[in-house]
Amino acid sequence: MPQHPPGAPPLVSFRDAAIRLGERLLFPGTNWDIYPGEHWAIVGPNGSGKSLLAAALAGRVPVAQGTLTHRLAEGVVDAHELGARYARRGQVVLVSQGEERALAMQYSGFHQARWNASESGGGSSVDGLLTRHSVEAINPFEVLPEPKDATVFEQRRQKVIGLFRLSPLLNRRVKQLSHGETRKLLLARAVLRGPRLLVLDNPFGGLDVDFRAELRAILDQLARGGTALVMTTARVEEIPACITHLLRLDDCRMVASGRYTAGADEASPDRPQTRPLAPSPKPGAEAIVELCSVTVRYGESTILDSVNLTVRRGEHWALMGPNGAGKSTLLSLLLADNPQAYANHVCLFGRRRGSGESIWDIKARIGWVAPELLAHYPPSWPCLDVVLSGFHASLGLFRDCTAEDLERGRQVLSTLGLERVAHQPLQELSQGTQRLVLLARALVANPELLILDEPCQGLDVRHAQRVTAAVDRVASEGRAGVIYVTHHEEEIPACITHVLRLAGGRASEQDYRK
Repeated sequence: MPQHPPGAPPLVSFRDAAIRLGERLLFPGTNWDIYPGEHWAIVGPNGSGKSLLAAALAGRVPVAQGTLTHRLAEGVVDAHELGARYARRGQVVLVSQGEERALAMQYSGFHQARWNASESGGGSSVDGLLTRHSVEAINPFEVLPEPKDATVFEQRRQKVIGLFRLSPLLNRRVKQLSHGETRKLLLARAVLRGPRLLVLDNPFGGLDVDFRAELRAILDQLARGGTALVMTTARVEEIPACITHLLRLDDCRMVASGRYTAGADEASPDRPQTRPLAPSPKPGAEAIVELCSVTVRYGESTILDSVNLTVRRGEHWALMGPNGAGKSTLLSLLLADNPQAYANHVCLFGRRRGSGESIWDIKARIGWVAPELLAHYPPSWPCLDVVLSGFHASLGLFRDCTAEDLERGRQVLSTLGLERVAHQPLQELSQGTQRLVLLARALVANPELLILDEPCQGLDVRHAQRVTAAVDRVASEGRAGVIYVTHHEEEIPACITHVLRLAGGRASEQDYRK
């Protein structure tokens, strides 16, 4: 079978290219062609450069040597000459962590903002971000011809809203969306732009089991319709049927490429054959979390409906449920970010919220990892400073640290195999390594409660095992209780003793040792 249609020019060509990241030149001497009819998956371990290559392909980082040429519109656009303007608006569309960060910073200047706004508060709605002017970033003073059929965009819009299950979210403010709901919105906006080349960086991260299957079907449909797809992933099992070619990276170099056949690549090694039995908590142990009939509403929407949860010392809980089930809202109550805690029975470390403690008294006893931290954290901060900020639960380091603090920060980085990145800016690391840095930040102050919101999202098998091993080690030391949020049951650490499942705002519990 030929590698590409005979005689057809490539849609995209890298020629002896190198990509600049800060002061470094990466991917030296890169040559890569994407031909019509091809759809590529980029795979490799964390730190291999998957996100960087995807960003370069979409014109978000500069090609410093050689050329990157797009033939997506009429004529040829040489990226080396024209910088980031690789093609006409909508021809190349990227969905990545950078887009999530930009959206978060635009509509939530601080990470608690989503919990301090009502449905009637300010900020754009989901519906507003799906209009033609918003999707295509049209200047309000720009005069554009109306489409030949004025209903074309609206018809496509309604179809996309249905495909991505956005109807229940249309009146919600963007700042109030969960991580998974935000990912769906960004994917929908990308599809609405009608791209010729759609570049997706870890597109399945944060999505629940059912919608991951639906997204694979959506991507297959886009591929059949003529959209060229390039995606990155750390999980080979996520690759949709439409993918025709695989590009393997290691240490910011292309090490192998060729046609892809589902199931012919390596088997996924991250499915344990047996799961060790977690130890039984001591009977009658002190409760560190107590929620009694907790209900959270925004306008007419009920997010949590009479939820009960008691976490005792020695217990470690997994929190599961589909996107929009209320997981993020429940965590916001525990993290002292949601003011509706004062209208509910919420006790943390033996004290009911509203009894005089400050939110910083609570945060000092909790370690936290979540996707939204990366969206709001100053990306230029050195990793050691990121870790040290965990002593103060701040998004940035604004106080002097003692020599003991500095030694503890270096120790935690070393435990996770991160000593080499201590002085690198957070933004220069791969997504997977950034998550490990945030885990170090959560552990640095020896918390009594460790809340991990999808800590393995975007991690390859080796790094995911490093995270779960660290969680098991913390649990075995007996100081911290664990609440672990995931959409992947196979990645649940061995220490987990109980599971709380949310669906439609309601909760059900199970003993995970049985």
